[in-house]
Amino acid sequence: MKCPYAVNRNVNQQTIYEYGDNGEMTFQQVIENNTAEFVDCLKENCGAWRDGRCQYNQVD
Repeated sequence: MKCPYAVNRNVNQQTIYEYGDNGEMTFQQVIENNTAEFVDCLKENCGAWRDGRCQYNQVD
């Protein structure tokens, strides 16, 4: 079972600059790769685990 609330996130960002002959920046591009991988349910090791199930969003 995967936890829908906890993820391992990996963000990689690359910035590209181009400059003109006079040294002034003429172009800037930012490329971002953002991925999230759901983690396995931690069950008893999770603060939201009660009575054998996830009660993350339960309101009493």
